[in-house]
Amino acid sequence: MDAGGTTTRALVTTLSGERLGESWAGGANPNTHGVIRAAAQLTEAVEGALDRAERWARQEVVATVIGLAGVSALRDPDVRARMEAALAEAGLPPGTAEFTGDDEVAFASGTPLPDGTVLIAGTGAIATRIEGRRRTRSADGMGWLIGDDGSAFWIGHQAAKETARQLSRGGDLSPLARTVAKRVIPGQRPVGGDDHRPEEHARNFARTLTEGPPIALATLAPLVSEAHTAGDPAAHVIVEAAAGHLAHTVHQVRTPGERTPVVLSGGVLTHSEPVRAALTRKLALGASGTDIVMSGCTAGGAAWLAALRAGVSDTDRSLHEEFTRAGRRGGRSDAA
Repeated sequence: MDAGGTTTRALVTTLSGERLGESWAGGANPNTHGVIRAAAQLTEAVEGALDRAERWARQEVVATVIGLAGVSALRDPDVRARMEAALAEAGLPPGTAEFTGDDEVAFASGTPLPDGTVLIAGTGAIATRIEGRRRTRSADGMGWLIGDDGSAFWIGHQAAKETARQLSRGGDLSPLARTVAKRVIPGQRPVGGDDHRPEEHARNFARTLTEGPPIALATLAPLVSEAHTAGDPAAHVIVEAAAGHLAHTVHQVRTPGERTPVVLSGGVLTHSEPVRAALTRKLALGASGTDIVMSGCTAGGAAWLAALRAGVSDTDRSLHEEFTRAGRRGGRSDAA
C-alpha cells in the first residue's frame, strides 16, 4: 500500500507480481488528517483491494507493507494501535503487516538496489538517503511555511509573487502572469481612476489568494511549466531556481562522488518536464555514472518489499519490473 497525503492505493499481488486486486481511497497521513480519518481510509483501500482479489486472498496474505506518509506519527502507541486495528477491520491476518515510510516505498519502486537516494517533490519536497532499503537521513520536508523548497507550493508561490509584481506595474502581462491572474481573479481587469491604479489591482489579486488556504498555491505550479514551454523568461527563472533547490536538497543527503542511484518521485517531477529536465541536468554535473531514474508504481514498490519479506529474491530485476510497472487505473491494472 502507498498511503499518501492525498491518495491511498492498495494492491494485492501474488509473489510473482501478478495483480489480483487494487483499490483507491483518500489520503491516510495521520498527521494531516487525524488518526480516525486516516485509519478509515486505510480500511477502505485494503478492504476494496481484497474484495477485488480472488476469494482466497484474505486467508493467504503472507506479508503487507504500508508506505505511510507521516509514519512518524506511529511513535504514539495509541495512533499505531488505531492504524493496526484499521488493517484488521479490512480483513488482513494479524502479524502480516509492516508500516514504513512512503519515501522507502518510492525508492523501492524505482530500483531494486538497497542503497541510494529518493527525492519526492509534490506539494512538498523531501530527499531521503536509503541504506538497506531503510531511511537513514533526510533533508527538507519542513512544510510550506519554512521549507519544501522547489516543491509545487514553492513554485506556485513564486508564480504568484511574479504575477503580483507585473500587475502592480501595469501594462501587458507575460504568459505566466496572464494565466495566473486569469486563474485567481478571472474576468477582472484594471480600470482607470485614482482608486483603481495598477497596484490596487495587484492588492486585490493578493487578497484573493490570502482568503484561501496557503497550500492551494501549489495548484499554480503547472502554469509555470506551461509558460516555460511558451518561452516566458520569468517561468524559466522559476524552473531553474526550483531545480536548483531540489538538487541542493538531494546533495545534502549524499556524499561527494557517490554513485548510488537517485530515484525521482512526486507530482512535480512526474508532470513537469521542464523541472525534471533542469534537475536531471544539475544532478548529473560532477556525478557521471549515477543512475537518475523515475519512480515506478509506488503501490507496486510496496508489494515488492512485501514479497521480499516473504522470501523472494532481491536480485531478480525482471521480477522487480513486474511489480513496479505502471499501468492504467481500473480493473487489475495500476496507476503510477
